[in-house]
Amino acid sequence: MAETLTHIVEQQSEAAALQELIDRLDPTSRTFFAEAALGRDALEFVSSDLGKYMIGCAKQDVEDAHQKLKTTIPWRRRRIQQLQNEIRCAEQFVLYLRDLIIRGKAAEVALDERDES
Repeated sequence: MAETLTHIVEQQSEAAALQELIDRLDPTSRTFFAEAALGRDALEFVSSDLGKYMIGCAKQDVEDAHQKLKTTIPWRRRRIQQLQNEIRCAEQFVLYLRDLIIRGKAAEVALDERDES
């Protein structure tokens, strides 16, 4: 019990120190720092079992919609639009994650370059 409380206190003090460091950054550096953190979180999510499952579901949704789209009669415009939207939404989910990771890596590079200057 005492170890758990000590660990919590240590985490809180680390979080406070990190927040103090962030507060001292200029607005551009704060933005880069936030983007880098989001990118790392997205990469961690994608690597997790939950992330792999969600991406797999999105890919399966795309495949299912493509199969249905192939057999949809051409004059059923609303159904075609619905299936196209399903494909777009599922693909967009994966693209959002990819974009977060890319922007996070770019932000880390920008922060590293600022540190070297």
